[in-house]
Amino acid sequence: MALTDTGIRQVKHSGAPAGDKLSDGGGMYLLVTATAKCWRMNYRFDGKQKTLALGIYPAVSLAQARERREDARKLLAAVPPIDPSRAKREEKLNRAAAAAQTLEVVARQWLAKTAADRAANTQHKVTVALENNIFPYLGKSPISTISPLDVLAAVQKMEARGAIDTAHRVKQICGQVFRYAVAAGLVERDVTADLKGALSAVPRSHFAAITEPKQAGALMRAIFDYHGFPAAVA
Repeated sequence: MALTDTGIRQVKHSGAPAGDKLSDGGGMYLLVTATAKCWRMNYRFDGKQKTLALGIYPAVSLAQARERREDARKLLAAVPPIDPSRAKREEKLNRAAAAAQTLEVVARQWLAKTAADRAANTQHKVTVALENNIFPYLGKSPISTISPLDVLAAVQKMEARGAIDTAHRVKQICGQVFRYAVAAGLVERDVTADLKGALSAVPRSHFAAITEPKQAGALMRAIFDYHGFPAAVA
């Protein structure tokens, strides 16, 4: 007989040392002990009897437990069949691995991998830019969980203090980190691509320029008459 929410809430442990098993069908049952009510599912795989833990009530409701049972049955019905217990362990390991790949960890990997492409001074500037503006806010977050709005919130802090050019540069650096993460199979895409036009335009700077034709002619004659070297010789 299928279980009900009311019956699950009201059931008490009978005192049996091994606990009380209340079946819900399809191999799933509620194991009631003195300390907990646990969802379990019995199944066979490769000719062996196995048990899959589906969660603890009430954190996992009856409806949720049934969904997990159906997910497990789909794995067993796959071609070739997949062991639900093994799939659960692998998923847990994958989640742990993803959690370990924080933005800071991946960014420092990218910095090390691409160091040869930059001058030492540039490498230092890029590292400091990340350490000062990104790592304090997003560094500990798994890179796979970071959204475009997360990156935007971080770079807008620079924009708010008037460092608009720096905000654009740091956003570009984040884009390079995410593209590295894509190549490494850590994320699906570069989320900074969604931020095009999200920052204020960099203010244009005006520099002195020759505007009179006579001045331009004088400059051209000076260049033509120059007999020195392109670079100073020590």
